[in-house]
Amino acid sequence: MTLLYRHAIVLAAGSGSRLGRGPKALLPWNDEVLVTRAARVAAHAGCSVTVAVGPEARTARRWLRARCASASTVYVRDAASGMSASLRAAVRHLASAPARPHVVVVLLVDQPGVNEPVVSRLLAAHRPGRATRAAWHGVAGTPVVFDTADLIAAAALAQGDSGARSWMSRHPHLVDRVECADIGSGADVDIPDDLAAWPQLG
Repeated sequence: MTLLYRHAIVLAAGSGSRLGRGPKALLPWNDEVLVTRAARVAAHAGCSVTVAVGPEARTARRWLRARCASASTVYVRDAASGMSASLRAAVRHLASAPARPHVVVVLLVDQPGVNEPVVSRLLAAHRPGRATRAAWHGVAGTPVVFDTADLIAAAALAQGDSGARSWMSRHPHLVDRVECADIGSGADVDIPDDLAAWPQLG
C-alpha cells in the first residue's frame, strides 16, 4: 500500500481581538503556547506542518523553533481581513512546494481539545476525492481533511472568516462527517468566558 504524504495547516494568524489578550496563538498552555501545541499535535499524527502566523510572528516562530522545529511558517500580511487570508497564504505556500502532499488537514489554533487521536481518526477515515470533517456531538466543525487539489479550490473561494466553508457548502455531497467528541473537544477559545473551560491556559 502506498503511504500518503500528509500535511497539516495550522491557522494561527488571528489577532485575538475578541479575547482581549493578544494573539490566541501565544496563549500559554502548560509549558508552551497554543501554536506549538497545535503544531506538535499535527506532527505527532504523522503530518508535515505549515503554520500561518500574523501579529507577533517573531515570537510565534521563536516558540515553534523551540518546541516544533520541523514546522514551517508563512506570514499572513492581510490577516486582519479574516481566516480566509490565512488559508490562502498557507495554500499558496503549499502549492509552491517542490512536492505537494496527497492530503491536508486544516486545524485552528484556538481548539486546544483537538488532540493527536482526533487528527489521526480524521486522516484514517479520509477517502480520496472527498472532504473529512470532524463532528462534535453531531455538529460539523473542524479540523477538516482535504485532498490538496480540493483545498486549493476551497482557498480560492474563501472570503472573510469563512475559510473553507464556502467550498463545503457548494459540495455537501462530498463532505463526510466523523464523530470525534468521544476522544476530544471542538470547543474554541474565542472570548474571555471561554478561558474558564481550560484551566491549562495561563
